[in-house]
Parts: sequence; C-alpha cells; structure tokens
Amino acid sequence: MVKKMEKIEMKNKAQHEIAGFVLIVLLVSIIGVVFLSITLGNPEVSRQTSVEVSNLLLSSMYYTTDCAINYVPQYREIQDLIKECYKDQSRNLRKCLDERGVCSVLEENLKNILDKSLNIEEGRVNKAYNLNIYYSDDENPNEEIISFEKGVFSNCTSVVGGSHPIPSGSFESGEIETELLVCKS
Repeated sequence: MVKKMEKIEMKNKAQHEIAGFVLIVLLVSIIGVVFLSITLGNPEVSRQTSVEVSNLLLSSMYYTTDCAINYVPQYREIQDLIKECYKDQSRNLRKCLDERGVCSVLEENLKNILDKSLNIEEGRVNKAYNLNIYYSDDENPNEEIISFEKGVFSNCTSVVGGSHPIPSGSFESGEIETELLVCKS
C-alpha cells in the first residue's frame, strides 16, 4: 500500500513538473510573438545614399537660371545663386537685374527642376522630397540658407538621398551643403 501511495505521489509530482514546464514554454512563446509583432509591425524606413539623387543635385547646380546680377547675358547658375543667397541672408539686397530677389529666384528654379525630375504625385514611385541647403563651419554648424519640400513623408518604403558640397569661396572658411531626400513608395 505504501508503495502504491509513493507511485501515485511520484506520478502527481511528474504531472506538476510537466504542467509547469508547459506553462513556462507558453509564456516564453507569447512574449516572443508580441516582441516579433512589435518589431516587424513598424519597420524602420531604410535610408540609402542614391547615385541618381546625387547626380540630380550635381547637374542642377550647373543649371543656368534667368537671373543676371551684374549685366546681361551673365546669367547665374544655381550654385552661384546659392552663394549669393547665403551672402544676403537677412538684408534682401541682392537682386537680379529684373528686381527679383536672388533667394526667391533660387527657390523657384530649384522647385521647377525637382518637380519635373522627380514627378511627385499620388500613385507614383516618388511620394515626396525634402531639399535642405545650409552653411557649415566650426562656429555655425548647419546654418540654414534655404529649405523646402513637396509631398508627404509618410508610409515610405524607403528614403533615398544625396548631397553635394559647394565650396563657399574666398569669403568664408566653411562649406555650403545641399541635401535632397526622396520618399519612395
């Protein structure tokens, strides 16, 4: 009788251990599923440097605008207008010969180039873009010269970008940097 009782106790003890083990495995599985759903549910949008975007920026720097500052036909390129716009940040004194502000002509021309090149529309591959042009040196990191965007940066499958440095010339020791980010769907 004692042996039979010991067998029953041993059987009950084994059943409790197995039930405890199953409970632990079940808890770890639930925690794993929750962790995976959180991790995979909101994937981080990848940011990549794109040769195409960098080349678009580079070629746009040499686009000749319809702005002449000193005399006609000395029409300025985009990169020259960026330097002029930086020199004139707060005074609005720099103007084209037709009295338009250099910074507004710069923005107008850049928007025109990017709109035609990137085709930002609903249902297209490119959903949005963001252009930032800023001056950087030891004292002024990322001093904004001009910045604008088109479209909405949401639900991007990837964000590609490029940059192009412009030496600021003899007037400053820093560098002007142009950065373009494009949201892809």
